[in-house]
Amino acid sequence: MKNKLLLFSIASLFFACGRTEKTSDTTGKTADTSTDSAMTAAPPAPKNCQSVINADKLGKADVYQESAKSISVSITMEQDASTTPTASDCYFNNKATVLAAKKSGSQVFKRTLQKDDLALFTNDDAYIEKAVLQQVTYKPTFNGQRYVTLTMRLLQPDTKKTMTYTVFMNYFGEMVKVK
Repeated sequence: MKNKLLLFSIASLFFACGRTEKTSDTTGKTADTSTDSAMTAAPPAPKNCQSVINADKLGKADVYQESAKSISVSITMEQDASTTPTASDCYFNNKATVLAAKKSGSQVFKRTLQKDDLALFTNDDAYIEKAVLQQVTYKPTFNGQRYVTLTMRLLQPDTKKTMTYTVFMNYFGEMVKVK
């Protein structure tokens, strides 16, 4: 009985190993062709994109200090490498770097926010994909609670429609809630 069980186990291993090699061979061939087709199907990156933020505002930090909190928040808007295409043109996406620091100067957290971060908390995925991050501002809370409130404004370049989201972040830089 032991010999039959051993023989069956060995036969099963040979069958399984041969089966795996054949599957990986065919999978490898299809993966190569799919990457080739993906590379040829991708359109070239547009060169003459516009920005929804004035060039003099990019890279400059806006610093906010609240009397009830022992931290200061600085927000720096920067241009992202990705673009959002429209019917007639394209627009550069933007990102905001949020830096919270204590009065002593030590850093509490640093976080880069993009429009895609909102998609995790909202049901407006289609709107967010078509929009560009236009502005991020600090919203004062006038209490000693340990969270930071930001207002993110998105602009849809085709329709010029804006959508405003309120983002609540804890002192670790994590988004807790979005309204």
